[in-house]
Amino acid sequence: MGAIVYNFVLGYDKDKLKTPPKSWADFFDTKTFPGKRGLRNGPKTTLEIALIADGVAPNDVYSVLASDEGVERAFKKLDTIKKDIVFWKAGAQPPQLLASGEVAMTSIYNGRVDAANKADGRHFGIVWDGSLFTIDSWVVLKGSPNVEGAYKYLNYVGKPEVQAKLPMAIAYGVTSKGANAKIDPERLKDLPTAEANIANATEIDTTFWLENIDRLTERFNKWAAVQ
Repeated sequence: MGAIVYNFVLGYDKDKLKTPPKSWADFFDTKTFPGKRGLRNGPKTTLEIALIADGVAPNDVYSVLASDEGVERAFKKLDTIKKDIVFWKAGAQPPQLLASGEVAMTSIYNGRVDAANKADGRHFGIVWDGSLFTIDSWVVLKGSPNVEGAYKYLNYVGKPEVQAKLPMAIAYGVTSKGANAKIDPERLKDLPTAEANIANATEIDTTFWLENIDRLTERFNKWAAVQ
């Protein structure tokens, strides 16, 4: 059962970029938007971002990436900014890269943007268009000795009125259909599951990555090693 929704988004510092980017295409436009770019150190999300920036419709990303030609297209797009890329590994790094000015834009978890703005007084912005979302889920293990108790818990946390409380603490999206209506509209606009924010977002294809992560990680590492 779905628990939370969170997104990989384009993040930038509003204090440093007076003209805000609007898309992943802008992310790759280092002439109009000078500066380094932060990307996750691995193929997952990075290849999708490259294809979207190259004009692939978000809903078509995985069908394109499933072909050798699609993979080459993604790496060819990454080549255009390779000298300007700063790779990150941990979720805490992108907000640090933005705050220090080491990068002008970066892929980043949306919750990290929200936390930096609220806890650290930052003025980071988010581009939701073309973002990639994933769903974390509750799971009842086969053979669990307390299945009845697990179902009672899931019934409780799945209630719209219960889920609606979570975003007040952290900017995760909700999975219960009725929860959005119970969230303050001013807060809802910060969430992945706001109607406007999820309109052109794509769910990260777990099956695709289970089947291709090893092959594409090897390809990515060889690409990254060549200066």
